[in-house]
Amino acid sequence: MENKLTCIIIDDEKKDRENLRLLLNSYCPEITVLDEAHNKRTILSVLEKHSPDIVFFDIQLGNISIFDILNELKNIYFNIVFVSAYDKYAIKGYQYNAIDYLLKPVKSDRLKDVIKKINIIKNTLDREDTFKSDYKKLQSRYNQSSKISVTDSRGIHLLSPKEILYCMSDGNYTTLYLINDKKMVISKNLKHFENLLLDFNFFRIYRSYLINLHAIDFVLKEDGGSVVMKNGNALPISRTVKKEFFNKLRQVI
Repeated sequence: MENKLTCIIIDDEKKDRENLRLLLNSYCPEITVLDEAHNKRTILSVLEKHSPDIVFFDIQLGNISIFDILNELKNIYFNIVFVSAYDKYAIKGYQYNAIDYLLKPVKSDRLKDVIKKINIIKNTLDREDTFKSDYKKLQSRYNQSSKISVTDSRGIHLLSPKEILYCMSDGNYTTLYLINDKKMVISKNLKHFENLLLDFNFFRIYRSYLINLHAIDFVLKEDGGSVVMKNGNALPISRTVKKEFFNKLRQVI
């Protein structure tokens, strides 16, 4: 068949990779699956080896977000299709011609619609500039528009992640330090918020502290290192994560 599209499937669950491959083979004969990957090492390897038209990205791979890996890529020339089992990742109202979102379990009709869309734009858009631009817009709008739900003694609150300066652990409770000198005590441990805020540029700098990287005022390097947040509070940086922290910080600045 002429003008066949090529793709790579990225997912940390083998059964989900197999299911998507089966759907593509059964319902999208114009697609050739070049390869699969399941973690950062294999992702970078297959992207270096191949030049796919489409990459199907699972959003959460173990403890890391696919956004972290995409930020490291110098050249995003392919169509990005996000695939996730969690509707909390859905970016409602922000779909682009070059990017789409599939909810697991993937439906054959939705998959065919996505492939049809990509097939059309493949011949009309400059891939490298357009997909890079659209991905950055997508990530920015995703981070700005989404809210999280938290429950304290007063009730349920909807918070924008950018309202949270940092989270402090206290056993099975977590204190959220918010803008305008507000605080909330939530009966969830810090790991819960680490997972909840995975895609919003939060980083666990210490056993007891999860911080919003956009809420840092400045970084002190003396005395082992610490960050001063926008509310003036200084928080320590663990030696074990210091290198990772500075790498992450360079990505979001």
